[in-house]
Amino acid sequence: MYAVIRRILRNDDAASDATQDALLLVHRHRGQFRGDSAFRTWLYRVAVTTALGVLRKAARSREQLVTDDLPLGGALEDPGPSPEDEVAARELAEHAASELATLGEIYRGVFELKAGEWAEREIADELGISIANVKIRSHRVRQHLRSTLDAWTLTRPAPAAPRARRGSRADTTATSRAS
Repeated sequence: MYAVIRRILRNDDAASDATQDALLLVHRHRGQFRGDSAFRTWLYRVAVTTALGVLRKAARSREQLVTDDLPLGGALEDPGPSPEDEVAARELAEHAASELATLGEIYRGVFELKAGEWAEREIADELGISIANVKIRSHRVRQHLRSTLDAWTLTRPAPAAPRARRGSRADTTATSRAS
């Protein structure tokens, strides 16, 4: 039992505790064993269920710790993109659009229909080409865009670090000290 639980929890202390809990459960509920399967199989299921319960409990306690550690009115990261990130995304989209314009019509047509969530069969029927051709052209367009956009983004400066929300308590404290 310990080996099964240890594999799931990846922690010796937690595995020892969970094994003890599992053995107590087996002892407490031994009368409920129906005999439909081998006793060893039932032990295995109890061990796995106990270990997964420990993982769920640990995840809940971590979530609780995260919410408890946040000070009321403290500085929080802004969940939205910064203005710099929005400008960079807009520039990337414009560059992608200009790259698409340089592609031939046979590639651009496949890409636009694929982006419109058409099925490969529908694209093949619409353009009068085989499904294999749709796949090949779609792959070539993606490959071309990936290489040109990767090269383009390497020349761009790195995005700014996350910012604190304006109007937060830490922000107003810092500005009041500066005054």
